[in-house]
Amino acid sequence: MSKKLWISAVLIITVLISGCIFDKEKVDQNSTSGHIPQTDLPAGFTYMGIHETPVDIGGTLINATEGVYRYNNVQDVYIQVINNDNPENLIAIYKQRYSKVKYDPFKEISLNGHKATQVTDYTTINGNNTPNYTIIWATEKAMILVSSPTSDAQTLLAIATATGY
Repeated sequence: MSKKLWISAVLIITVLISGCIFDKEKVDQNSTSGHIPQTDLPAGFTYMGIHETPVDIGGTLINATEGVYRYNNVQDVYIQVINNDNPENLIAIYKQRYSKVKYDPFKEISLNGHKATQVTDYTTINGNNTPNYTIIWATEKAMILVSSPTSDAQTLLAIATATGY
């Protein structure tokens, strides 16, 4: 009896392990890391790493792959890629967070031959409004956000352009 139990356990473990290996290969095939440049970066940028992170889109946390960069050894810059079958809808939901601001936070820009949106948000520092920028756009199957607590829009545009998307 114990021999049958032991053989059954080995078979079940084998099936579970093969299922885990299959899932890992499936994840690798659908990886978003191709949207996150790691080499041939614009001047001043250093690639720091890549990890998974939740991103708040309309009050819902959605998993994203995030590339982290250091600009001029001072400032962190992030590229977040969210896989989705309808990335344009995600962008519309993301933009709703600005529905109550008393200025137009959106500026349409051209990026690698397609449309993107530069979003301007303001932070009050020592009584002064300081702009912070985010660039968002959609590919066929992903929403991409490039952000940093920077008041230099050209910094974000440089790394966003390096994505090639």
